[in-house]
Amino acid sequence: MGALRLPDSLRGELSKPYGRLLEKGPEENAREAIAMIRASRPRKVIIVGDFTLSTFSKQGFLPDIGIFDRKTKRSSFSEEFTPTSKISNPQGCISDEAAAAIRNALNSKERSMILVEGEEDLLSIPSIALAPVGSLVIYGLPNRGMVVITVDTGMKKKMRELLGRFERV
Repeated sequence: MGALRLPDSLRGELSKPYGRLLEKGPEENAREAIAMIRASRPRKVIIVGDFTLSTFSKQGFLPDIGIFDRKTKRSSFSEEFTPTSKISNPQGCISDEAAAAIRNALNSKERSMILVEGEEDLLSIPSIALAPVGSLVIYGLPNRGMVVITVDTGMKKKMRELLGRFERV
């Protein structure tokens, strides 16, 4: 199994939000996103990142798919979610194993909690590319807020184009 590595040329491009940026406090952002979820009734809800996943959990909401690595801002994160699968994904990469786990979780009728050994930061990209149209992908943007992306054909195409610019390793 291989991986796609983020080239330095894309680092700046990925620091901007690709969806709606919620810029209030974490709890307010989660409440606003949950209201969006209830209003839009998405096909799937995918949350990437420990802090964001924990914030939703404290509001009584768990997504269809949660992706976490038990770290936030490179430090340990103590929230304990019970993983349904464990994968390896090196820092700065999207492993084939991670993409397969996301695909499998999307095809499951059960809630999936994917524990990443390594780093989950880039896994919102394959989540968007693989999720059915009408899904929501939510992730934290450190020191800025929370990003909510509505998956549509244009966003899926944009993510596939981004993935095409990664380096195969």
